[in-house]
Amino acid sequence: MTHMEKAMVPRRGLRIDLTLRPLPYPLIGLGGAWLGVRAGAAVAAATLAALLVSVQMRITRI
Repeated sequence: MTHMEKAMVPRRGLRIDLTLRPLPYPLIGLGGAWLGVRAGAAVAAATLAALLVSVQMRITRI
């Protein structure tokens, strides 16, 4: 294996769970992103903000 192939192997010990929050939160994230884009914000920034509002992230060490 080359050096680059060794670097691409996933490491054990970290687990990231992404779960969708209950119904009002995705709608709030979508509405906030829509208002942000209408106000002139970058689409990538508005999308990231909507993702952070509507998805619950849980990071645990295995």
